[in-house]
Parts: sequence; C-alpha cells; structure tokens
Amino acid sequence: MKILLVSLALFYRQLPDNNLEVWVQVREDDGPYQGLLEFPGGHIEPDEIPLEAAIREVAEEVGIMINASDATFMGIYSNDVPDKSILLYVFLFPDYPALQGKGEWLKINKADLSLPYEGKIPKPNHQMIDDLYRTLYDGQI
Repeated sequence: MKILLVSLALFYRQLPDNNLEVWVQVREDDGPYQGLLEFPGGHIEPDEIPLEAAIREVAEEVGIMINASDATFMGIYSNDVPDKSILLYVFLFPDYPALQGKGEWLKINKADLSLPYEGKIPKPNHQMIDDLYRTLYDGQI
C-alpha cells in the first residue's frame, strides 16, 4: 500500500465560554474532499520537514505567511483510503489577523464537539478537532 505524507495547519482560538473555534476553507480541487471545509495543507515534498510543508501550504492555499515559532506539533493522524494510507502531520497555530475574510471559523462546544459538521468536513478532521477540544478543556485525549 502506498503511504502519502501530508502536513496540515490547524488554526484555532479559545473562547471565554469554554468554546473553541477552528479555521477552515472550502476545498476547491477535484477529488473526494472537493467542496468540504478543510484545514490548509498538502503533500510534504522530499526536501521538506513537515513543519516547512505546513507553512508552505498555508502560503500557497491561503496567501498568508505564518511563523514556525508559532507552531505546536499536535500529532500524526492516519487516514486509510482504498489505494493508500495518508499520514497527516498536524500543527496547531494561533489566530492570525490575515485569516480574516479568507475562510470561516467553526464553533466547537463540549456537548457536540465536531458533530454538527458531519458531512461538511473530512472524517479525519473530526478526530483532530475533538482531540484538540479535549486537550484544551479537559486535559485529556
């Protein structure tokens, strides 16, 4: 089975009412995730480390520059599809003012977590969002 390495940038902000917001954009390329709300990211090039790939992908897809020093490595998630296994390197970033007007913020609360976005975001992103919420507010994954 082919293994594909991908890096993602997950922008988030904590709200005072124990809610969380994550930033997403509409995926416009052809493929299984077309039209879904997704975090910016893509393939890790052979000469890149995962963090460099996340920063490059944000510049290419969103048109803003972000700083490596703002990143926190969240972990590696796996997404198995029929012909390949995708390893997703996830990096957390704070809110950047330059994101304003370029995508949308999804509100996440303790009762529902990412469930209200079923069918609107790719399946692997549900686990990332729910894990982030639990880590920030419950101190656990």
